[in-house]
Amino acid sequence: METLEIIIGLIFIYLLLSLLATTVQELYASVISLRGKVLLKAIAKLLEVDTVEGVDQIANSKQAKAFKEKIKQSKVFQKYSSKFLWIKQLPSYLSSEQITAVIQDLMGKDAQIPDSFQDRSLSGEQTITETPLMLSQIRQDDLHKQLSILFKSDANRPVTLTRSASGEATPPEIIEDKNVIAEAKAGFKKHYDEIMNRATGWYKRAVQWNLIVFGLIIALAFDADTFKIYSNLTKNPNDRQQLIELATNFTDENRIEIYTTSKDTSQENTGQNDSAAVQRASELRALLDSILVNEIQNVPSPLGLGWEISLSQQADNAKAEGQKAWRFYIIKIFGWLVTALAVSLGAPFWFDLLQKVINIRNAGVRPQDAEKKQQATNQSN
Repeated sequence: METLEIIIGLIFIYLLLSLLATTVQELYASVISLRGKVLLKAIAKLLEVDTVEGVDQIANSKQAKAFKEKIKQSKVFQKYSSKFLWIKQLPSYLSSEQITAVIQDLMGKDAQIPDSFQDRSLSGEQTITETPLMLSQIRQDDLHKQLSILFKSDANRPVTLTRSASGEATPPEIIEDKNVIAEAKAGFKKHYDEIMNRATGWYKRAVQWNLIVFGLIIALAFDADTFKIYSNLTKNPNDRQQLIELATNFTDENRIEIYTTSKDTSQENTGQNDSAAVQRASELRALLDSILVNEIQNVPSPLGLGWEISLSQQADNAKAEGQKAWRFYIIKIFGWLVTALAVSLGAPFWFDLLQKVINIRNAGVRPQDAEKKQQATNQSN
């Protein structure tokens, strides 16, 4: 039973630190517009601007960066962008229709039109046309065809001349067939949905790395060394019982819902105004204060959270117990890393695990409690 209680104590501390790290990460992601940056990366990948053959990696990087700046300056992107204090907030999500408008805007502004660009017509014939350079970079035939249709169906695009093989200038091709346009939009939406599914994975990986970094910072700030926490849980049974009570109350009241800030809002709002961004930051700040004051501060101090004993004093204590200094510091660093990795698993993971372990403990305690209750009843009689 003691081992189970120690496990519950560790899990509960991991849960509290995970809640803190998750809230800090959410605040950080909002400030730097992480979802917006991932969206920009997804659009660049979709249009293959950073995968041009025969171009080195540095040139690709510069080209992708320049293209992303063009996207930021497009009318649609500007419409759904905002500012938080002095930091520009990019839209976290745009629908396929909105992205279509962005791409049409970019193709309309694309002034670099090669004289001998070979364009693929709808019939499959090769003709020499004036076409936005953007399309020359796309190697997927179906995507190239769809964007070409969308460009030629855009009534607001710049008027250009189409030259036949003989050099005769003819009016630009305008596609007005609604069925053809609808089919092109549906095909483009499929490509866009696929890249957004990949972008979701990119965002999750970025969040995971952020949680590891913030988890390590929090472990250092609170001296949350897993091995020290385990040792203190073992040596302080009374404080351990107090921590078990806190963990039980936390699960019984399902307080994780109060602190869960990881709700995916990427497809709910394409942009926020200044007041909404400030309000969001204020809400996250309030959650941070609540976690620190109402949860972490209630953890009994002997159980391993906080720098009540300096690092040098801890090293001296370890030396007095016969442990070498280099071994103490290696174990200390490893303990912080273990805590950081545990925190990166996320609060929902630890909350679910905490509920299961507490249920196991309660299932083992109930027969003893029933026996004690029966003995007390017999004595009273």
